Amino acid sequence: MSYTTLNLTREGRVLRVDFDNPPLNLLTIEMVSELFDLAGKLVFDQDTAVVVLGSANPEFYIAHFELNDLFRAMSDPDVPQSRYDDINVVQALSTMWQTLPQVTIGVVDGICRGGGLEFLLATDMRFATPDSKFGFPEASVGFLPAGGGTVRLAMQIGPARAREVILSSRDFTGEEAATYGLVNRALPADELSEYVDGLARDIAQRSAGSVAAVSDVFKNIFDAAIDAQFAGFASENTAMKALLSVPEVQEHLAGLAKLQTIEDERDLPGAIAAAASAN
Repeated sequence: MSYTTLNLTREGRVLRVDFDNPPLNLLTIEMVSELFDLAGKLVFDQDTAVVVLGSANPEFYIAHFELNDLFRAMSDPDVPQSRYDDINVVQALSTMWQTLPQVTIGVVDGICRGGGLEFLLATDMRFATPDSKFGFPEASVGFLPAGGGTVRLAMQIGPARAREVILSSRDFTGEEAATYGLVNRALPADELSEYVDGLARDIAQRSAGSVAAVSDVFKNIFDAAIDAQFAGFASENTAMKALLSVPEVQEHLAGLAKLQTIEDERDLPGAIAAAASAN
């Protein structure tokens, strides 16, 4: 398997996938397409037990969804869409990854916001460095996380903390993310890879039957939440379409697209606030 925005390496039954879309590792239509393709192959891949999702970029995990591609996805009929009216393409992508038979592990050492964080929330386990940054900047420009992020965040860390994360629009450190339950643990950068690699190798040694049995138990526990999750997705999708029709939101998002530079992305909340005050 060869992709333009993903680097794949294998160690036994562990597949490592590194996002590689310089300079910012933005989630683009191309990356979404490649992640769909890879997930489709993994569904039938009995040789892969664990997928570790990291980054080839030492500074950015996935910065967020590329804003120009967002506008294009909303208006270009040639851009593939979700098969279901109530679910948008990013919600469909993250759901496909959420339901893979493999154990998926996200490893963040850097910046992960917006669509990148929405994708990360669909993994089975997540680890970060203390200084990593996580955030949903959408509300600061009149929008909302609409790729499954609003729903999954509330379901995973509770509505009170989810409101804080979303409506503050600030960056949360890896340490804060671990405290909130957004990631499993925050480990020093020089320990992160060693720990996750060891964990992945250990899981890969477990029998397929035992891993599937654990997954089935979890599935049965949370089956009742599936209807709520998809109802939430529909609500996200409806809100996204409504907000995208508001001229002021379109203007803010167009302004945000101009901030997609390395310097601005290093402190995106600050760049957004500075742009707002300048206007």
